[in-house]
Amino acid sequence: MEGLRQWLLGIVLTAFAAGLARQLAPEGREQAAVRLVGGLLLILAVLGPLGRWDWEELALPAGSFPQAVQDQTADYEAERTEALGAIIAENTAAYIWDKAEELGIPCTVEVTVAVGESGLPLPDTAIITGAYSGELAALIQEEVGIPAEKQIWREESVWSGKKENG
Repeated sequence: MEGLRQWLLGIVLTAFAAGLARQLAPEGREQAAVRLVGGLLLILAVLGPLGRWDWEELALPAGSFPQAVQDQTADYEAERTEALGAIIAENTAAYIWDKAEELGIPCTVEVTVAVGESGLPLPDTAIITGAYSGELAALIQEEVGIPAEKQIWREESVWSGKKENG
C-alpha cells in the first residue's frame, strides 16, 4: 500500500512541477519544449514502477500450460474411468443376481472391475454369497465374461456363518 501511495504522490508532484514550469516559461518555442519535457517526465512517473517489477516472476515456465492441461485431462479421465467402473460393477452384479433369481438361487453378488486393454473398466471378479450352482457359474462365464477361476463362491455355513469355496 505504501508503494501505491508513493507512486501516486510522484505522479501528482511531477504534474504539478510540469504545470509550474510551463507557466513560468516564455511564450513560443521555449514553452513548447517545456511542455514536451513535462509530458515525458509525467509518462516516466506513470510508467516508472513497471521498470522495477520482477518480470521473471510473472513469466510462466516454458511448456507449463500444455502440461497443466495434460495433467487436468488425466485427472478427468481417471475420474471418468472410476465412475464408469462403479456403474459397470453395479449393473453386472444386478444382472448376475437377476439370473440367479431366475434359476431359483438365493444369493448376494459383488463384482469388481479392472481396466482392460482398451482402457475401459471390465468385470473382473464375482463374489457370490449363496449355494454353488454350476449352471450359474457357466452363465457368468459365458454371458458376463468372468472365468470360473475368478468366481468366488461363499456358501452359508450353519456353524460359523460363512465358508469360502473357490
